[in-house]
Amino acid sequence: MKIFSLLVVLTTLLAGCGIAPKATPALIQHDLGGGFRTQARKQLPLRSLTVSATPVVAGLNMHYRDAERSTTRGAYAFNRWAAPPATLVDQALSRLLPMDPAGRCRLNLLLSDFILEIDEADKATALLAGTLRISLDGRTSVYRRIVDVRVPLEKVEPSALAIGERQAVIQLAEITSAWISGDIEQFCLQP
Repeated sequence: MKIFSLLVVLTTLLAGCGIAPKATPALIQHDLGGGFRTQARKQLPLRSLTVSATPVVAGLNMHYRDAERSTTRGAYAFNRWAAPPATLVDQALSRLLPMDPAGRCRLNLLLSDFILEIDEADKATALLAGTLRISLDGRTSVYRRIVDVRVPLEKVEPSALAIGERQAVIQLAEITSAWISGDIEQFCLQP
């Protein structure tokens, strides 16, 4: 009986010392950060701004593309966007672009890419790509511009992607504001 008890105790101790499977890492959520401020310039004649996305960037996955597999999109396993990229970009642009609610034009951005790209030299770039469309009073698009904003990153990792996409949205706001100023602005101000 003593030997049996001793074997039970030893078995229990040895089972507890065994290699336990590692816990799954916690899911990390990223956004574009806060503190976006309206640019110090006159209001744009825009009544509204909307951002939509193609299906490939409509979810929460943080994507990357390696130069060796240029036609394959990868997704980080334990990193996600806190909201769909279109929502994050909409929130930021709404703060960055000074809009005039009395304006006649509407701005829409169709987001087609929001990805970390890795080149042959293992250098990373955050890419924000899409199509800007201006419509008058919500009707057919009158002006259209394709945008492709690339921001070099110091590291190849999801947190660097989030910082890079933040910078890309700021650059996109500057590009959009400059594009609307001039002929488009005059068009949107017509009675």
